[in-house]
Amino acid sequence: MALTQIDASVGDAVEVSGRKVGDPGRTGEILEVLGEDDRRHYRVRWEDGHETMLYPAEATTFRRREPKVVPVAGELVAFLREAGVEFEVLPHRRTTTAAEEAAALGVMPQLVAKTLVLADESDGRVRAVLPAASRLDGAKLADAIGVKTVALVGEADLADAYPEFELGAVPPFGGPDGERVVVDRRLAEVDHVVLEAGVHDTSLRLRTEDLLTVADAQLADIVEA
Repeated sequence: MALTQIDASVGDAVEVSGRKVGDPGRTGEILEVLGEDDRRHYRVRWEDGHETMLYPAEATTFRRREPKVVPVAGELVAFLREAGVEFEVLPHRRTTTAAEEAAALGVMPQLVAKTLVLADESDGRVRAVLPAASRLDGAKLADAIGVKTVALVGEADLADAYPEFELGAVPPFGGPDGERVVVDRRLAEVDHVVLEAGVHDTSLRLRTEDLLTVADAQLADIVEA
């Protein structure tokens, strides 16, 4: 459904027409709405993973994007049911950070975990799971898994490695087999943890001990002091 500029909101799709014959143009997702009425502009993540500030014109089309709770969350639900653990599915408004997710769900940030994907010097990937409000200490993580260095995986590589998940919503389990998972020890201090379900509008809540089991995760101190 086409929208007016005034009606467009976070999570909606934006399309910019190509200027030449045969140019398909670009499609992206609105991450943030700025300004008022005819002065509105948008922070947009484009399909290639890049983010820009967009000031729309006549060639700009906005469309309502239907929530994608469907397949990804469903696959993780099946994974957890097969593992025999108790969990809850929590739909919510679309969010782009773990802190926003906590606010949308009305839970304390320390109960929400974010998952970062990193690669070591040999390109082996590791998923680091830490409290929403904490910052990862790369040196601690590298030491915990016995490698020299780790670096965040870029968005283009994330899209290639995890096509089944939305960018920025990779969970600690599901997707490629054999990846290491390290959970910060602070999460072991809470009974339950909330995680994104592979999409930005659905979360999962499960016991922290079950997270460690189903993700075959290592517990370590991996956040900045």
